[in-house]
Amino acid sequence: MVSKRSRRIAADQLFRPEPLLFLLWALELARLAWDSETARAAGGLMMAVYVALSIARLRRATLWLCAPLAVLAAALAQAFGLWNEVVRGFESASIFMAFFGSIVLLRGLADRRPEISRTRRLFAGLGEKETSGAFLVGAHVIGSILVVGVLAILASIAKGDAAARRRAAEASQRGLCLAPLWSPFWIASAFVARQIPGVPAWEIMTLGLALAATGLAIAHLIYARRTGMAELWRAVRGFAPLLPPVALCAAMIAGLSAAAGFGTLEALIATVPVLALVALVSRRGVRFAPLAGDLWRGAGQVRDEIVIVATALVLGRVLEGAASGTDLAVGALPSWGVIGCIVAAITIGSLVGVHQLVSVVVVLVVFAPLGTNVADVVMTEAALLGWAFASMVGVTAVSTATASAMFAIPRIQLVYGPNLIFVAVFGVISVVLLTIANEIHSALF
Repeated sequence: MVSKRSRRIAADQLFRPEPLLFLLWALELARLAWDSETARAAGGLMMAVYVALSIARLRRATLWLCAPLAVLAAALAQAFGLWNEVVRGFESASIFMAFFGSIVLLRGLADRRPEISRTRRLFAGLGEKETSGAFLVGAHVIGSILVVGVLAILASIAKGDAAARRRAAEASQRGLCLAPLWSPFWIASAFVARQIPGVPAWEIMTLGLALAATGLAIAHLIYARRTGMAELWRAVRGFAPLLPPVALCAAMIAGLSAAAGFGTLEALIATVPVLALVALVSRRGVRFAPLAGDLWRGAGQVRDEIVIVATALVLGRVLEGAASGTDLAVGALPSWGVIGCIVAAITIGSLVGVHQLVSVVVVLVVFAPLGTNVADVVMTEAALLGWAFASMVGVTAVSTATASAMFAIPRIQLVYGPNLIFVAVFGVISVVLLTIANEIHSALF
């Protein structure tokens, strides 16, 4: 006779949300070739079911974040008659299932590439003077694809006492969190692109790379200026094995975006399965069974992030509907004021515990529809800059939580530490640079 506990375990396994991720991933791939209202509605329905099945499995912190947002969205929907926007919010969120599936697959592929192993060995051979520069640049280069997964690699080779580990963690955070300024593999790029559609991927990458390079140079000058260029160059050369695959992935996504008219998110979703197929059939390719196991485990690990994204998008659609027709004075701000407000609002929100997924939605709902004389690509980059700073010093950011766990450093030390100085300095410089870029863009286009 089957016990109640056995039946409960069987039911728990039967109603797991992971299979819905793979179904929605396949649906979104099909929609790239042929879209329809029926497919969009089916995606929204499956997204809502996924959230419902995930509630009992969410981390407590995720529940504390999402529950009040969901209540606010429901209250606004009821007050303004916007339940149709709730449905559209779930439909908008469905494509992020394919995004997270692609990212999990990409991480599994990257972990099995020989380039990662060679980079680990090169890191281990670096001297103390080169470590800060190596962690700064390395976190940026590897983190542009592996995102927070790079922190596990860097933490495994960090040397010294708690103070040394803290410096390594701070340098890693600075390098890693500048990557969303240009990398299409970060959810930041995908999320902001959905809020400000139609911006070509190459424009985001070009402006973002220039801004990220400036940030890396400023970080080096502030925190590691005693390290000579020879030592820094030696550290940078250690990433030579990773540059070709990173450049290839970025070029494929930018090329597909330009050729097929896809947004950055759609181009990434279409590109990663092709890369996986090539890796599986190549002579030195990875084995299918271990990769499939990683994919299944990874699908469970991104559950909380998917629910947060879905909640934020639903709230965003409802807020947009409620704010439509409202006369807001922010449209009269100069371009530098708009850019500064976007960056500051997202960053300050992160310091008081507001997740950047939520603050980005609210900020762009206010600014994006208005005639602010700020080019879409510049507004996109301003939102990405705010996201970068929120990831670097945010109380609820995944990157600060991961860095705290990997380097065994209290999170509060990473949040309210030296990186706040970098955020302030680079923030002011970035607003100036983005204002100049906006003027150039206006003159050219």
